[in-house]
Parts: sequence; structure tokens; C-alpha cells
Amino acid sequence: MFTVLEKRVLSSDGVHELIGKIYLPEGERKGYFHLVHGMDEYIGRYENTCAFLAEQGYIVFAYDHLGHGATGLADNSLGFFASKDGWRLLVKDVKVFADAVRAEYGDLPYYLMGHSMGSFVVRLTTVMEGAPDKLIIMGTGGPNPAAGAGIAMAKCLRAIKGEKGVSKPLLGMAFGAYNARFKEEKDRVAWLTKNKKVRENYKKDPLCTFPFTVSAMEDLVTLNKKCNTKAHFDAFPKTLPTLFVSGTEDPVGDYGKGVTFAAEELTKRGCKVTKKLYENCRHEILNDTCRDEVLADILAFIKK
Repeated sequence: MFTVLEKRVLSSDGVHELIGKIYLPEGERKGYFHLVHGMDEYIGRYENTCAFLAEQGYIVFAYDHLGHGATGLADNSLGFFASKDGWRLLVKDVKVFADAVRAEYGDLPYYLMGHSMGSFVVRLTTVMEGAPDKLIIMGTGGPNPAAGAGIAMAKCLRAIKGEKGVSKPLLGMAFGAYNARFKEEKDRVAWLTKNKKVRENYKKDPLCTFPFTVSAMEDLVTLNKKCNTKAHFDAFPKTLPTLFVSGTEDPVGDYGKGVTFAAEELTKRGCKVTKKLYENCRHEILNDTCRDEVLADILAFIKK
């Protein structure tokens, strides 16, 4: 059994409240599990995962990023992070929210997991803000050869359209190829998961279908670029147990190649890395046919 509580913490931007939830288990508390969600989604999509881990005795918590979910709805800022260095605020907010929760419930092991955009965020948080006791990197990607061009294009469009402007060509350049392997399914979000019900719910959800602004796109590409540099891999804590999990059919991870690149870069430097790719599963492995296996693997990893 567990109780779900709302938690609000002032963002590192000093202006917005990060709106989140804490799943507080009854009885013995084994540790904290901090979940950091991805782009164009919100923590409500992880209710089953949070409930599962809370039932196992973990204090599970998560919040909606700036420009996402309840946090973004509060001031109508969906798809926008900040006027400057929004990527850095996302990285700082992980520690800000975690510190607030951990101060409330005491000293316990702290496990951190990020999915998709959230995976880039937690990879940087671990180096720039301090490492958790264990790290889970889900649905991540390796270096994007077009990152430099994407950032330059976003900067130009920001000057033309303004920081909250939206560019369909820029969005197309970033995500247009994701559905290439699945175009026969005639569903623009087929790359997310094989589960058609999840995809239909996603497409109907206004908290999953808002466009990213040109400034947020610049921040997104910057996150990816910074966590795939030699300097980042060199600075990664070598004693930190880290688990990479992804689907073999996930275009964000270049169908396993980008995930393997990141894991191998850390392994070469003596880091404690484990990697698992789930066969025939797509980007949202917590919403695909491997879901139960993924949860069992995560639980086994944090229990070690």
C-alpha cells in the first residue's frame, strides 16, 4: 500500500513551481526512486510504474518539467523552457526537486532514472550536480551528427520567430525520420510503441501533442550534444552503477547503436556499466511488450 501526495518545489529558474507527486509506501522504506520524464509528456503517464515501485517499498517521486504537464499549464508555457539556457535549468531542477523530497523523508539510498529527453538530463545532472547511488538511463541516444546544424538553425529561427515561435521544418528535421521503419502502419507515432491503445491515447492527449518552441528545440539538441562529448564521458563517476535500457527498434537510440556507443564510451573509461536492449521493442519500453521484463530488471538492479 502507498499514499500519493502532491509536491511543489520552486524551480531553479526562481520563478516557476515544479508540480510533482510523491508515492509514499507504508511500512519499511527501502530508498528513493526519482523518475525524470521525456519530451512532450508528463508524469501522469508513469502512474503504473510509480505504483509498482512504491509497492516494492520505494519512495517514488517525479515532477513535470518546465514547459510540460501541470508545471507548463500553470502559466500556459507548454513547449517552452526559458529565454536562456533552458537545458541548464532542466539539469539543475533534478537536484532541486530531489533535495526537497530527501530533506523531508530522511537519509536513504537514492536511485535516479531518466527516459528519452529525461535520459539526457540525468546524464548531465550526474556529472554537473552530483551523482545518485545508482543511475538508470532509458531510451537514450548517442551523438547526433546534425546537432551543430540544428542548434544553428534554431538560433536563426529564434531571431526571426521569437523564442516562443514554432517551426515545422525544424521539428521535421529533428523527428521526421523516426517513423521510417514503421510507415506501413500509417501512424505518425508508431515509433513510440507497438501498443496501439497507448499510441491512440497519446495522440488524443493535449499534454503530449503540443509543439516545442524553437528555443526549446535548441535546448533539446544542446542536451543531446553535451552528454555525448568526450569531456562528459571523462567526467562521469567511475564508481556509479549505471544501467542502460532501450528497445532494439528505438529510433532515438539509433536502433541500439547510439545506446551502445554511450555505454561503451563509459565502459572504456572504467565506469560500472550494464546495458540491455529489448528485442523488437520501440521507444517507450515501459509501454511495450517488454514492460514486465523492464520493471523486473530495474528492480533487480536497484536491489543489488
